[in-house]
Amino acid sequence: MLSLLTGLVILAPIAGIIDWVWSVVILLGIFFGSIAPDVDKGRDSAIFHSEIPGAKGRRFFLTPVIGYFLYIFCYKPLSMVFVGIFGQKILPKQGHRELPHSPIGIICMSLLLTLWIWLFCFVLSFIPYLEFLRDNPLIWIFGAAFLLGCFLHLLEDTCDNSGIHYLYPFSFRRVRGTVASDGSDVRPKLYSVVLLVVAVVLFFGFLLSKIDASYAYWAAFLVPAALWIVFLKISGVPAKKVVWE
Repeated sequence: MLSLLTGLVILAPIAGIIDWVWSVVILLGIFFGSIAPDVDKGRDSAIFHSEIPGAKGRRFFLTPVIGYFLYIFCYKPLSMVFVGIFGQKILPKQGHRELPHSPIGIICMSLLLTLWIWLFCFVLSFIPYLEFLRDNPLIWIFGAAFLLGCFLHLLEDTCDNSGIHYLYPFSFRRVRGTVASDGSDVRPKLYSVVLLVVAVVLFFGFLLSKIDASYAYWAAFLVPAALWIVFLKISGVPAKKVVWE
């Protein structure tokens, strides 16, 4: 949820500048990317089910389609390559945060998924009236948004007491915070409220010309970045306790 709300903060200043289709594609990319790293968690992961996390029973039929495609054609091949190069030592001794929970993992996974989508659209472009799919810029926009969603997931996990190993597979030292990962901590809920309020303020501020339009792209980048720096600090990152796993 924090990742998607961050996406709204990013889009709020530029919603009146970019095409609405771009906004939808960016939000979809962030949404799928924000749950993609848990593809290493197993079938209990949200990406394998149509229920939308935190949406009180609402469903999205594309989620398991993307989830299983990602698992079979991206995660598994990449995992085999990395295990082949670095050995079994890169597999987690406990928990599930391995390749998809690392910067190198989300970059590789995002690139591979984007290439698959490009290939699929390229094949479809030979069908009459679907020529527009060939090298459509929305493919790359989705891929970039997907990567952003994955990175935001890593930031969320950095805040909790399990943490993220940013130098995986070269180092297994995790950067972590003090937020309880069982959902009992109130801080993520407060972050959600802050993100939502900021998104609304930015949207109407630029829509009603209360904020100069020349600041739109700067606001889309700097505001969410500043908020996450504050969130990480409040979450106790980096926590003093260091665990090697």
